[in-house]
Amino acid sequence: MSQDAEQRYRFGGLPIESVRPGTNLLVAGPPFAGTKAVALQMLAAGELADEGLVLVAADDTAESILKDYTGVGGTFDRGRMAVIECNSSGNDNADENVRTVRSPSDLTGIGIEFSSLYEGLYTEGVERVRIGLFSISTLLMYADELQPVYRFLHTVTGRVRSAEGLATCVIDPTAQDEQTISSVEQTFDGRVDVRQTDDGDHQLRIQGLPDQPEGWQTF
Repeated sequence: MSQDAEQRYRFGGLPIESVRPGTNLLVAGPPFAGTKAVALQMLAAGELADEGLVLVAADDTAESILKDYTGVGGTFDRGRMAVIECNSSGNDNADENVRTVRSPSDLTGIGIEFSSLYEGLYTEGVERVRIGLFSISTLLMYADELQPVYRFLHTVTGRVRSAEGLATCVIDPTAQDEQTISSVEQTFDGRVDVRQTDDGDHQLRIQGLPDQPEGWQTF
């Protein structure tokens, strides 16, 4: 697939210029700043009928994250989307588009389900897939060490690059030390910082990507 201007990912409603296919974005900010909503809005913006969507819900239920996705304007065909729900209760979900693993600590299980769903979409003729991970902070909280999470992120972002998709993965920088954040950043092409000012304004800043607005932008 060509990486010409027509194939670039665009983010209408957000002060972010279009990015090339195969871009992985780390969306960093505390929950109260609306960080999750920004990441979901980036996935929902300009969604095409022939694209797929895979959401990894480490923080919440599949039902809740899909509700949040539609809340920011996202639409989806049940035949080209899926959610991996990290549900420690171990209950099976009757929805065939929802895969359940036992907990956010089960990175192997999440990885297996991710690969299966991703490959299944391509088998059905879906050429480009948007990926959302909510959130890296939860995976780190459940992991004994950074390395397994890093390997998991490396696998996910590598798949997105090779298939010319798009990924937005959320992290709370207040919950991790700077060394951990720096290590996680290495697997991404750029970073979108989100914050809420003392006046209640929501702002974002893009780092590591070309041709983007400089400094903090209100949205």
